[in-house]
Amino acid sequence: MTLDEIRAHPGTVRAVIPENPTAAGKATVARNRTGGPINLAYEIHGSGPIRVVWIMGLNGPKIAWNRQVRRFGHEKEEFSSLIFDNRGVGDSDTPWARFTTSEMAKDVLELMDAVGWTSDTKVHVVGVSLGGMIAQELAYHAPNRLQSLTLQSTASILQITLPWYHHFLNRLIMIVPKPLHIRLERVKSNLFSPQYLNSRDPSGIFPTNGDRFVAEELWRMANIKQPGFKGFILQAWAASWHNMQPERLRKVGGAVEDILVCVGDRDKMIEPIHAKILVEGLDRHREGMGWEKVKTRVFEGFGHALQIEVVEEYNDMLEGFWKGVEGKKQSMARL
Repeated sequence: MTLDEIRAHPGTVRAVIPENPTAAGKATVARNRTGGPINLAYEIHGSGPIRVVWIMGLNGPKIAWNRQVRRFGHEKEEFSSLIFDNRGVGDSDTPWARFTTSEMAKDVLELMDAVGWTSDTKVHVVGVSLGGMIAQELAYHAPNRLQSLTLQSTASILQITLPWYHHFLNRLIMIVPKPLHIRLERVKSNLFSPQYLNSRDPSGIFPTNGDRFVAEELWRMANIKQPGFKGFILQAWAASWHNMQPERLRKVGGAVEDILVCVGDRDKMIEPIHAKILVEGLDRHREGMGWEKVKTRVFEGFGHALQIEVVEEYNDMLEGFWKGVEGKKQSMARL
């Protein structure tokens, strides 16, 4: 479908149906840190005892987790999910300060405290792309707060697998002013595999998944605050300078027992070799502790945004992982 055809399609006005949060608001973080105080917009979905914190990637608003909170905040009563806009995007503040993944991880920690998810109850943390980098720093600074760690489509440090300008252009194209149809085509190509884009929309509302993505983007443009250049640059800076050196990565692997790393083998944004390096670094300390190796999952034929491309498999994977962790915790409590 052309952009004009999708814009005129009756399904576009309801391409995204946001789930109603159990609680929502803004929490003030970074009160005594550079750039602070910063207000972060958040939502909590569900009230179950298994708590999940979802950390989105570059320029991604909290609604990008909609397919996950539907399941882990509404359909499954045992879960509750915390989603939020990182500093620099959505309804959260964008201070003039250098963004780092370490500072953004402290934002998450302080947000958890602000909503009452304190150290009394450990949480499962999921981070994608830049969010995965933030999650690594969270696990490094506060491993005692984590029940498990899932790192999706991310890296411990960005390797030079392509000329630097390729990486920069792939990200800059998301917001550089261009005709909308050109920008959306480029974003689709970067985030998703051809296999996904050309497959039939499961809902049957649009001909293909690629058409549905465009419809969802049009809905977001009409209904939520759009990301700005300032926030993009500051977040991109944080991702570019992220560096979990081997010793720090080894410490995370030795402090968080249950870790899952997942990647699509067609990822264009953060090439799959990064997942291999990440797993090797995390595993370095675990064998001597008698722990299992880091769990890994490669989604063959898929790209960067696994939470959308393979939503059911992705959600099933997470649910199985978490329930295994929770079962182990209950067994230990009975000893």
